This record gives sequence, C-alpha cells and structure tokens, in this order.
Amino acid sequence: MTLLSFAAVLIFLITNLIESGGSQQPSVAQQIDDYRKHCVEISDVSVESAIKVHTGQTIDNPDWSTKRYVQCFFEKMQFMDENGVMLKDAVVEFFGKVQGQETAKAMVDNCDIRREDPLDTAYDVLVCYQRNKSG
Repeated sequence: MTLLSFAAVLIFLITNLIESGGSQQPSVAQQIDDYRKHCVEISDVSVESAIKVHTGQTIDNPDWSTKRYVQCFFEKMQFMDENGVMLKDAVVEFFGKVQGQETAKAMVDNCDIRREDPLDTAYDVLVCYQRNKSG
C-alpha cells in the first residue's frame, strides 16, 4: 500500500469511527477539521508539512512543529497518551476494523518504537506505520 493510500485509509477509518459514535457527534468533516485546526494551532506546523502528513508523504528531517503536529493528532485519535506512550491496543482496534486484527497487530508490533522525546516517537511511529501498513 502506498503512503497516499495509507492516508486515505486513515481518513476513511477516522470517518467511520466518528460516524459510529452516534448522532450527538459533530459531523465527520467538522471533527477531523477540528483536530487539524487544533493541532496546527498548538504546533505552528507549516501548511506544506501538514498536507504532507495527511497525504502520507515522509518528510526528510522533520522540524519540531511537524513532529508536534503528528503527536497532537495521535493524541486526538487516542493513539498516544499525554506522556508520549503509544496506546497499542487502541491502534490495533482501530486499524483492525479494516485490515483485520492480526494484520493490525503485526503492524503495531513491527512499529513498537519508543524514543526519549515523545515528538520523535510520534513521528517515527507514523513513518513506520506508513511503511508497514498493508491492506
């Protein structure tokens, strides 16, 4: 699966996950837009970098803002806690809905990365997921 396909699947999954939350949830597009806006605000990421992240493009030597943006998005998706620890069960559950639990678990196991800096953890895990995602 290409990096662009990974991003498309991620958006599809986010959409389905939010839609399954019930009628009191904000619209899917609004929820995703809110996540992005919030993360752009707190990270001050460039538009170019945010687009690359959401289209599955790897950024060589990502800056602090790009890494913070990814960390924020992972936290909003509840894939990472506030201490920078990946919530592997949540990731497996989320991706398992499309690619199956075993495949999702293998992807998460292959990407069991923990860096000293949570920003590095978030970005390195994202890149690893993009490289190990199948579907």
